[in-house]
Amino acid sequence: MNENKQIYRALASVIDVTGNDCPNWIVGGSAGLLLRKLPLQASPRDLDLYCDDEDVEGIYNMLSGYAVDEPDLSITNMYRSRLCHFNIEGVSVELVGGFEVTSGDSFYRTDVKNLLLPYGTKLTVDGTAKQANVVPLAHELWFNALRAREDRVQLIAESFNHSADGPALRAIETVNRFSEQARQYVHSFISESKAGSRR
Repeated sequence: MNENKQIYRALASVIDVTGNDCPNWIVGGSAGLLLRKLPLQASPRDLDLYCDDEDVEGIYNMLSGYAVDEPDLSITNMYRSRLCHFNIEGVSVELVGGFEVTSGDSFYRTDVKNLLLPYGTKLTVDGTAKQANVVPLAHELWFNALRAREDRVQLIAESFNHSADGPALRAIETVNRFSEQARQYVHSFISESKAGSRR
């Protein structure tokens, strides 16, 4: 079984356990880009699920049969979250609660129920009839910009301009604090990609 199929099977198992409606978690990271069919250079190594702080315990309890650790507060110079990990279908699954990113003068807090889910996209999990909520591309743009992953920003910007993610970008930028330099950086990729698509 290739790595992508393992990701799909792990995600299908998460949906089976937590319910088809996926009301309080959402797929992000490279697995989310995989579901969107973006041309990744390598298969995702894990499956990232985002949720709000208050939902960590409930989701953890549902998936506890797969748990390899318990929810724990993780704080670094750049990130803050409550993390726990599971092994599902041979895939490392990370539940990330209340995720925050600080980079220079910029600060981004994920808000799953009020922002990422409403602006996210429901996509079919390959090889199944199940659907999973995937974070908006606007989230991936900002997350990867703040961690200086220019390769990812370039890839996402190209897809962003063919999506309906403009409102998600505006919403994220309205409720978070981004420096003017960071805003110019992100929007320059969007503008360059848009100009390139018109040639």
